[in-house]
Amino acid sequence: MTRRGFLALLPAALGGCAPTAQQQEAALLPARTVSGARVRQSRRFDTPDRTLLLQASVGALQDLGFVIEETQAQLGVIVGVKLLGARIRAQILIAPTTDGKAFIVRATFQSITPRPGAMLAVGEVLDDPLLYQGFFEKIAQSAFLTANEI
Repeated sequence: MTRRGFLALLPAALGGCAPTAQQQEAALLPARTVSGARVRQSRRFDTPDRTLLLQASVGALQDLGFVIEETQAQLGVIVGVKLLGARIRAQILIAPTTDGKAFIVRATFQSITPRPGAMLAVGEVLDDPLLYQGFFEKIAQSAFLTANEI
């Protein structure tokens, strides 16, 4: 095949690999399952006190049987682990809202499965709404009791 013939066929060959306009548009839109999971995993707490939410989050994780592995108070990050048949990891992020009058607490619970012979384990996000609801209820109760010195 001559170079000219190859160059003539190249656009046709590459055109078959190009995504359609609908595929390109869909790739830029957030998936409904992702946005739904984010809603379940996040709660707004109307308090300007990050320390209160950090303490309440640590307490809620400990009440659920988690051992705290790491905290970065300045960044609002907490990581806890629990062994329940499988290894469960909880990651909590506490971030201020844009107006600075409240905080968003986002929790992610993952089941960690080691892979034989591999250096990295596989993490699967747990999507049980009751798990997240129970966690956020514990934070709310703890924050309320602490704020009111009960």
